[in-house]
Amino acid sequence: MNNKARQFVSGNLLDLGKAALLTAFFLSGVAANAQVRNPSFSADQVQVMRGKTTTSKIYSSEKAIRTESVERGKQRITILRLDQKAVWVLDPEQKTYMDTGGIGASGMEMANNAADAKRQRDLLGSEQVGPYHCDKYHVQITYEGHVYNSIEWDAKELDGFPVKQADDKGSWYKEYQNVKLGPQDPALFEVPSDYRKIDLGALFKPRS
Repeated sequence: MNNKARQFVSGNLLDLGKAALLTAFFLSGVAANAQVRNPSFSADQVQVMRGKTTTSKIYSSEKAIRTESVERGKQRITILRLDQKAVWVLDPEQKTYMDTGGIGASGMEMANNAADAKRQRDLLGSEQVGPYHCDKYHVQITYEGHVYNSIEWDAKELDGFPVKQADDKGSWYKEYQNVKLGPQDPALFEVPSDYRKIDLGALFKPRS
């Protein structure tokens, strides 16, 4: 594998744990909102963490999430398969993909078992988020002995879909724009047949 490909692999691996964890929390929030009958949707996502803003396109079904973004001029596609506890990172330019196996598994496990978490939602009032009129909630999730607190804005125009979520301490937030609820094409959550798999074991094996 050439140096360019190695850099692509390394950069994506560093972000996978964070991405899986944040996605897990988002799915927990959707599942906790009884008004949302179908969590499948597509949207533009704006995420701010530690002062850094990233934008991406997200597609979600009940058991999978696809995120498309451009970083340092290079397109990146990440597919999280909750049903398989798998994370795939695709490189459209090289037509290759990585199956990261256990990387991000803790976040994936949390997402897969989020139904067992204890949730408490307290109404804080109403606020406008973009074009949406939202009910604002403080959300507390207790999972495996840990307590997580966040703020959530649920859009009335989207049957209570959470269009914005934020850490209650202000360290991060993400907002969904141009939300379209409804079933997504299953092909979005599969690796194209003409993509070649990268062997991560061989990639990081020490050279003799």
